[in-house]
Amino acid sequence: MTNQNDIELLYICSDIDAQVLKDVLEDNQLSAMVINDMNSGLAAGFSGGLQGNESKVFVNKKDIEKAKEILEEFKKSFSDEI
Repeated sequence: MTNQNDIELLYICSDIDAQVLKDVLEDNQLSAMVINDMNSGLAAGFSGGLQGNESKVFVNKKDIEKAKEILEEFKKSFSDEI
């Protein structure tokens, strides 16, 4: 997933959920990438003015349909726990 044109945003969630989802996707042989703007800002030396702590999960465009199926099961697992 090196070319920006080859990836698509799958989901926006907390950093913890994003890391778990990335692991689930990779367990299903799908490449995934997590980008967290807050951590990127901190690494660049910015400490304020950033809203929230959201992470974005990206997958290859060719895998988006399979990734969406996995995402639905992932989200369902949270509702089953309640």
